[in-house]
Amino acid sequence: MLIISTQIDLNGERWFFPYKKPEGSKKKFTPEEESLFKLRLLVASSESPEYRSRNALVRRHIDKMDAGYQVGTKDFNLASVGDIDSVDDLLIDNVARFLLKDWDGVGQLVDGAEVAIDYTPEIGIVMLKQHPELYWRILAEAANIAQGKELQTQETVKKPSKRSNG
Repeated sequence: MLIISTQIDLNGERWFFPYKKPEGSKKKFTPEEESLFKLRLLVASSESPEYRSRNALVRRHIDKMDAGYQVGTKDFNLASVGDIDSVDDLLIDNVARFLLKDWDGVGQLVDGAEVAIDYTPEIGIVMLKQHPELYWRILAEAANIAQGKELQTQETVKKPSKRSNG
């Protein structure tokens, strides 16, 4: 039987709405809140090779910085740490470049009017810094995509192949 999923992944990507309007809610939402319910993001799987490779590099960089400052030891002294790359900036950059692929419902004010803007990783970084909760929602959705793909693989591997007599 052909099973149709309610969550379709195309090349390990999925559109999703990070903010959901509570069903049956009698609350009156502000125009800003209403606009959040229309925000739609295209997110790639956290298992994508580009994301995983870059994430491993970022993690190694963080480990080297920590080791250099003796983080986690009794010799660590926060006062001795000068200006360093923000770990948050490195992680946000990675998500904006390799997990967040597109959006609907993001714009800017131009002469007092809302104007939709196209997605670029650079603007994605700005959005994630201004709305850090979206970073976590994107990571969660990317993991959901990866888990769905992993489950599909496990189910396929478990199925015995049909042999034909020939």
